Amino acid sequence: MLLKYYSVVILCLSIVNGEPGEPKCLSRFDYDEKMLMKQLRFEDKVQKFEDFINGVKAREAKEKEERDELFAAELDKVTNFQEFMKELKSKEEKETEERSKLFAAELHKLEKYKQENAEEVERQKNVTSEMLESVANSKTEFENIHKQINETMKEKVVAFTMTTPKVGATSGSMSFTTVVTNEGNGFDTSTGKFTCPVSGLYFFSLHIIKKRASVDYAGCYIYLNGSSKVRAYIDPQDGANGADIGSYGVSTSVYLKLKVGDVVTLENCSGTIPSAVEPWTSFSGYLERQV
Repeated sequence: MLLKYYSVVILCLSIVNGEPGEPKCLSRFDYDEKMLMKQLRFEDKVQKFEDFINGVKAREAKEKEERDELFAAELDKVTNFQEFMKELKSKEEKETEERSKLFAAELHKLEKYKQENAEEVERQKNVTSEMLESVANSKTEFENIHKQINETMKEKVVAFTMTTPKVGATSGSMSFTTVVTNEGNGFDTSTGKFTCPVSGLYFFSLHIIKKRASVDYAGCYIYLNGSSKVRAYIDPQDGANGADIGSYGVSTSVYLKLKVGDVVTLENCSGTIPSAVEPWTSFSGYLERQV
């Protein structure tokens, strides 16, 4: 074997280092060396490949470990959330049960109260119904009264203004021939009397204008049912010839509270009527408000 191992073996190889087709003879030692170098290079590549595979395996193991840790954390979160939802659901069920018990208790109280107070409830319903009916009747009655008042207010407009004086029904009284206004027909020009058609507060005014020539004075009283209330009177200072030579006016007014049938007149007039006064002498009155 030793002789065989150390013997020189001559191999003839055809390689490309020489001329094409030219064989080259190598010794057994050269052949073993070359094979050993190839084996070493192969083993080096295998070692590098194993190192690469081991690196890949290490990275994969590390990544797997990280994924496992992440998955475990997420799983913990899910588990915690499930536990939270379970606890929340349990709490909600408990609160719902308590609310149901409370509602049932209140409903029981209500039913008990309803049974105990059924008669009172019925009585209150009847009272309420009567009150509503009374309110409806009152509303209808109020509307009727309001309608009557409106109709009365529309119908009961009383006002008059008279001019152009003339002698009244009695000596010393004054009436008028020209009717400016006579709403309500309260003033009678034939007698000079105003007869109250509607009870209320009235306003009266008298304006007297004395004539210029040969008239010394003029005036009248406003009477209510034969009793004097106010007076309009004018007597200017006489001139050199005695009688006044200018025209003068005087007015008076009064509020009188009248009832239906009361009579207002112009009485106890001074001077000769109508020759002592001008035609535009006037007498007016109107209903201020009903009372």
